[in-house]
Amino acid sequence: MRKILFVTAGCLLLASTSSAQTAKTAIQYYDQGIKLLDTEKYTEALAAFKNAIAKNPGYKEALYSAGWTSNELKKYTDAVTYLEKAKTLWPNEAKVYLELGYANEMLKKKTIAIDYYNKCITINDEYALAYKYLGLLYYDDFNNEKAVENFEYYLELVPDTKDDNVYYKKGVAENDLGKYNAALASVKKAVELKPGSTRNINELAYTHYLLENEAEALLNFDKALSIDPKSLTALNGRADVYRKLKKDAAAAIKLYAKTLELDPKNKKANYWTGWCYNEMERYNDAVPFLKKVIEVDDQYVSAYTELGYCDYALKNYDDALYYFKKAFAIEKTALNLYYTGLCYIGKKQKTEAAKMVLELKAMNSDYAGKLQEKIDKL
Repeated sequence: MRKILFVTAGCLLLASTSSAQTAKTAIQYYDQGIKLLDTEKYTEALAAFKNAIAKNPGYKEALYSAGWTSNELKKYTDAVTYLEKAKTLWPNEAKVYLELGYANEMLKKKTIAIDYYNKCITINDEYALAYKYLGLLYYDDFNNEKAVENFEYYLELVPDTKDDNVYYKKGVAENDLGKYNAALASVKKAVELKPGSTRNINELAYTHYLLENEAEALLNFDKALSIDPKSLTALNGRADVYRKLKKDAAAAIKLYAKTLELDPKNKKANYWTGWCYNEMERYNDAVPFLKKVIEVDDQYVSAYTELGYCDYALKNYDDALYYFKKAFAIEKTALNLYYTGLCYIGKKQKTEAAKMVLELKAMNSDYAGKLQEKIDKL
């Protein structure tokens, strides 16, 4: 009996010693997780970080790493949980706020994401990624000035970036702001970084179009089409050059037709085809294209305005007023107010026309004076 008890006790002692030797500390679990990240084994790494946190709930580095890894695994709600705990323990660590910003951005909480990215920059104003992410967020929200500002900060810190997307979106934002020369430099860089991108080449062509450089615009739209013959942006862009820069409505119509062969419901090609027919005084030909736009998008105010113009030019004043009132329901513009006034003049209704003058004056539009002159001649 004593011998058996001795053996049993010995076994227990050995088992206890073995367990002590194999049990890992929080630091060892953390180090294991870091090594697993190096080989992109994110699921296994997250498990290791969780073990480290279980051993030491106040292990800020493990909490941050668990949050970072959760972001990589697209577990954004979990990431926020870990990172909020890390933030409490590590309130002045910029990278924690960057990851919190990213997780919240992915959760569609843009305002919170922006606040965290800005907090990251407040702590470390050379944290390049925060500027980049802010630029992208502002770009998506059409806040072009803020987008350009943050992209510029990012590029000051990372002048050798290989991310053509930053230069492309910076160029788009600059074009929207009317800063065409700045946009040209940005988009040229995007093309340099990714020369096979039709998106980049089309934006370069569009920038030349805005600068009224028709030869370069056409050259680059043609380059885009050589890569993707079905690029609707390039097809419409070439037509735009002929419509606006070359003032050749007939040629533009033929080019828009190439878009419509591929996409009969294309709003832009249908609208500008109708506009070109109006420009050529072929009002009846314009109508089906403009009506097609409204079939696709019944909030397209310019299509209603052009349809109204067709009927105004044909002296179908009541029909024209019907379309202008449809346009008013969406947005009153100086143009549709002016032509509404002209319709009332055509109907000899001076009082109604005078109401349009008042609305145009409220807009500080030059059309107010022009319409008043026509009323005075009645």
